[in-house]
Amino acid sequence: MWTCNRCGETVEDQFDRCWKCSTPKGQGVPDTKPKRRMAYKYFRGTLASWDELFSDAAAFATDVGPEQVLGVSHSCDECDGVVTVWYWTTENAAKTPRDQPEP
Repeated sequence: MWTCNRCGETVEDQFDRCWKCSTPKGQGVPDTKPKRRMAYKYFRGTLASWDELFSDAAAFATDVGPEQVLGVSHSCDECDGVVTVWYWTTENAAKTPRDQPEP
């Protein structure tokens, strides 16, 4: 087994190129671009109106920025509404309060 110098993928010895990025064995410069991970924050409340939940979610999505937001979803179970904002963040980013659900 060998590790690709560019993307860090583990490749079996029988291959002379990385299967993921096609870099030849022993060549390439490490990829310093931070990897992204998907995160979410949800807004929930039995006593909150849909307008309040969506307004809070929209304010959060605006703060995250349009280039990072993947989407917004919602669901309702009896009288409990949930609005979730899905967004990209970096793999190395520590979880911040915005990654945590509302109490």
